Amino acid sequence: MFPVKCCGLWTLIASTNPQYIGSELSINYNTITFTPIKKFGPINIKKNIYGSVFVQENDAKIVWSSKITYDIETGLLPRITIPSINNCTRLYLKYDIDETSNWITVQKQQEQYVFRRELSISQPNDTIIQLFITQLVFDFIIRHIYNQ
Repeated sequence: MFPVKCCGLWTLIASTNPQYIGSELSINYNTITFTPIKKFGPINIKKNIYGSVFVQENDAKIVWSSKITYDIETGLLPRITIPSINNCTRLYLKYDIDETSNWITVQKQQEQYVFRRELSISQPNDTIIQLFITQLVFDFIIRHIYNQ
């Protein structure tokens, strides 16, 4: 049976590989989503990798799906989602969760990752201002093409 204490949204706060710090891990029983985040000024690019996890004691096997989506988030425009396909390999790792179920440590060979549980899950909402700015940009593009 899948350990319920592992379910939830987790944020990577420490790692032997610093490029992934700030990434998100969402575990919903056997379904897992890993989201590394890259920041380019005010633009965030989130790479959503989906998979299934099989847990035995403190060992886990993750089988990644070939489906990947990229979410591009800016402060002005609504979120843009771009689907992609990528070949991902299986992953074998060890994990340890503390007794309070707020910290999980994942170890893959020589690499170690420490995740902290997020207590509040907030989804970015597209505001009316972002939609209005998008409409203005598309209006400008269409009028520019029409005049040419």
